[in-house]
This record gives sequence, structure tokens and C-alpha cells, in this order.
Amino acid sequence: MLKISVPATSANLGPGFDSVGVALDLYNEFYVFNKVKEKMPSDTHLLKSDSLAHQGLGLLARYVKKNIPEVEVAIKAQVPPSRGLGSSATLTVAGLTAANFLLDAKLTEQEMITLASEIEGHPDNAAPALIGGVVLSMITSEGIKYQRIMPAQPLQAVVAVPDFELATAAARKVLPAQVSHKDAVYNTGRYGYFIASLLTGDYSSLDLAMEDLLHQPYRVPLVPGLNKVMQAARNSGALGSCLSGAGPTILAFCQDKSQEVSEVMQATWQEHGITSSTYLLNINAKGTTCSVISG
Repeated sequence: MLKISVPATSANLGPGFDSVGVALDLYNEFYVFNKVKEKMPSDTHLLKSDSLAHQGLGLLARYVKKNIPEVEVAIKAQVPPSRGLGSSATLTVAGLTAANFLLDAKLTEQEMITLASEIEGHPDNAAPALIGGVVLSMITSEGIKYQRIMPAQPLQAVVAVPDFELATAAARKVLPAQVSHKDAVYNTGRYGYFIASLLTGDYSSLDLAMEDLLHQPYRVPLVPGLNKVMQAARNSGALGSCLSGAGPTILAFCQDKSQEVSEVMQATWQEHGITSSTYLLNINAKGTTCSVISG
């Protein structure tokens, strides 16, 4: 039996729309097994045959022109679905990882990210889920280009997850087809400053560097209290705050005061009649892991 652990991810991180994501130490665990010979772990549930994990299995098999043995995929889910924490990417990456192992395909990191992005549509969640850290990526005529970095000084992510779902497709529908040159320049400067802050470990202006005009303002109607929760996090000691992916989860980076920030974010959600769960998470540096276990 294969056990595959895939981390949650947060994309965009404010100004880096569709071009940056970070892996976090919250995981979905997947078990790939032969149901005739092996028993499904008791604390998991079986995925349907059309799941993203199965799509990943099939895509890699077609890519290497081999047949996947008949297997089932079960999940022990810890990453909240449809909350902007890359839950769909965990399934895609798990399926690809399983196929790469089962078929002894030995695909490169680049090939795995490319295949994952084919299913996901872009690499901002898939890449950090696979390789960990903070991953900057771009889609070019020569394929996907990416760079993995780790912050020069430790950062902890406080994620406040409200008790309602928001489909990525719905969150994308509210975005305009065009933006002004002024707004594009606004984000370009902040994205560059954000990455420079991570590389240097100078977080003194991280709150400003995580500002955004390309996607967050348009998603405010879909996430009640969005601006107030982000501001409350900053006021209580967070270095910066943003919508996690397409939302509705809100992420705040901290070096200290993480517990205080967590409590304030939860209380501010409550002011809008929304209950939430909070997680204090470190940045995951390993990405996806795969091991053989008895079952």
C-alpha cells in the first residue's frame, strides 16, 4: 500500500495573482491499494473513480504509455475543501505521485509540475504542493518556468477558515476581463517588493507589499468581512494578510503573536455572523511524500 501525504497550499498571497503559492504543514493523506489484497485504513473514505486523484493516475499513465494496475484510492482529509487551501491540488498531485511510483516512471520535477498544471489549469497550487516552500511560476511558450524559495527568516501562517465554501469557478467569474494600467503597476511593484521581503527577511513593509488590486477587491462581496478580518489581523500583530487563493479563507503571516492574531481573526468573523476555524501553520519545505506501508 502506498501512503502519499500532500500539503495544503495558499496561492496569490496578495499581489501574486496566479503566479505564486506556498506549501503549509496541513495535509491530506492518500492510500493507494489493491482492494483484493489490502484493506482500506479505517479512518479514511474511498474516492470515486472520476476523482482528480484518478485523473492524475490516468494522465501520467497515458503520458508514459503504460497501464495502471487496478487500485483504489482512499483519503484521510484534513485540508478543508473549497476554502482556498489547495484541496483539489492535493488530489491531483496524489494521483500523479502514485502513478509515478507504481509505473516506475521516474518523471522529473518539471514533468510532474507540468502534468499537474494540465489538470489544475495553472501551477500556483500544484507546484508548492509537489515540491514545498514558496514557488514562483509562470506559463511561457516554452512551458512552465518556476523557482522555489524559502523565506530568509521564519514565518508562520495563521489561516482563518470560515464555515462556508466558495468554489474557485465562482470566485473567478467576478474578476474583470481587463484592468487599468494603474492597477497593474500597483500590483507589479507590490509583488516585487513581497518577493524581495521574503528573500531578504526584511518584513517591515510586508503589510504594504501584500496589498492587491487585481482580485481581492472584486471578491469582497463573496467573502463577508474580508477587509475587516485582514485589517484586524494586521492590527493585532500580523506582518501582512490576504485572501488565501480564491477564498474564503484568510491568511496572515506572523513571526510572533500568532495565537493573538488567530483569536482576533476568529472574533472578527464572528462579528459578521460567521463561525470559523483557525490553524497556526508553518511553511512546509518538503512537499509531497510517498512511502510504502503494510496494509
